[in-house]
Amino acid sequence: MHADTLGEVDGVEPILSGLAFDGPDFARTPLVVDVSGAPGAGSSTMAAALAARFGVVARPVGQDRGDGPDHDRRLDDPADLLIRVIGAQARACDRAAIRAAEVPVVVVAAKADTRPDADRLAANASEDLACPVHPVSALPAAARITSADVDVLRSWAAAGVRVPESAAAFAAAAPDQGSAARLLALLGRAGLVESLAAVSTDPDLDAQALAVRLRQASGLDALVAPIAAASAEIARGRRVRRLSGLRLHAARGFDRVAVERRLAGERVR
Repeated sequence: MHADTLGEVDGVEPILSGLAFDGPDFARTPLVVDVSGAPGAGSSTMAAALAARFGVVARPVGQDRGDGPDHDRRLDDPADLLIRVIGAQARACDRAAIRAAEVPVVVVAAKADTRPDADRLAANASEDLACPVHPVSALPAAARITSADVDVLRSWAAAGVRVPESAAAFAAAAPDQGSAARLLALLGRAGLVESLAAVSTDPDLDAQALAVRLRQASGLDALVAPIAAASAEIARGRRVRRLSGLRLHAARGFDRVAVERRLAGERVR
């Protein structure tokens, strides 16, 4: 994977676009990421942030993937990578999931925006798990901010609105309770504080620029390096699965001659 392949395309960064899989069928194939964590750890939000930012197929483990006419068949593909989402500290279930993984694992300490000592907690978890742990604030990173949201934020900033420690207290006391509830759900308390500060200091800030600022503060982009570091292992895993599939087809007699010819070609690579 090369740095020049990491540019954004329509706001999405295809982090595997430059990974040279050995076979034309796999060139530019999106990364398939399983996202797991204990209940309440934030796996679904993390999956949404990964998909929105990097253009990967991210699926929360244990969540119904559906099977209707609009079902994304890529959700049924084998995982290339596991993102394990932990809380303030690693738990026994986290250790078990990491040990059991058959694909590369990247560990994320989610909801970092809710913990003032998130970096210290992630460092402690890293020592406990004997692997890097990356603090990430997935909620603001995944936020889809509209121009109307920015207008509301700007009006609050002009009126001197402040966000108290209690998010519930803010939702009850805000000038527009409907907007307060929406923005709290969209950004979280810390993201809302960050957004108010941003629109206060930059009168020209638009929705896209605010989203970029929140993402940059979220820690999400720090995941590019560990995922890129696993690219060779991901490529090997895909090749092993492809060869296994070809051997199964040959054993069942489906286009056996063509499949065996392809297998022979694979062996000389």
